[in-house]
Amino acid sequence: MSARTLALLTLSLLAPACASLAPSGMPELANAVVSSDFESYEVRRVGILPFSGRDLTAEQSADLQRALHSECSRTAPFEFVLLDANDLAELERSDPYRRGWYEPATLIGLSRRYTLDAILFGVVSQARFFPPQLLALRVDMVSAETGLVIWSGSIDLDATDPRVQQGLQKYYSGDGAEAWRVALLSPERLARFAAFQVASLF
Repeated sequence: MSARTLALLTLSLLAPACASLAPSGMPELANAVVSSDFESYEVRRVGILPFSGRDLTAEQSADLQRALHSECSRTAPFEFVLLDANDLAELERSDPYRRGWYEPATLIGLSRRYTLDAILFGVVSQARFFPPQLLALRVDMVSAETGLVIWSGSIDLDATDPRVQQGLQKYYSGDGAEAWRVALLSPERLARFAAFQVASLF
């Protein structure tokens, strides 16, 4: 049995278990776009970089990274590795925003260093870390081999939206009846919920 066949079989076996992690009635607030040739890539080990974004502090960037790592590790059939800010700076020097893609040589160097098949890049496009909170982010999975985006997930949360509040109630229901209200005030808790929504799309 090939490694690719084994990976697909593992994914099919894990899918029901992953779906059961989402509480019943949880609204789907995130969206994902998957490359048509995604299954042709052997993805086993994935690096997660700190999030980038205008006015995002290093602590906020790391909090989002850790939240995504935690949620992806629970739901996705890959091994995830936390990368650091120096790795992010190294990749940004390849000027992806002007080129529209990441320099393959830079990606290959990073992938060899950590034995990665792909890298997750998170970008915060909008954030307000005080009530009423807003958080809009995008996560791209980039192939370490080609430098192309092969999976992309995004979410736009407004804490005043009834569907967002319903999702928070479901997600934090195990912490007590009123625990979800803390997420309306806590950037760390809202980030964790956003990461859960995105990770559930793998």
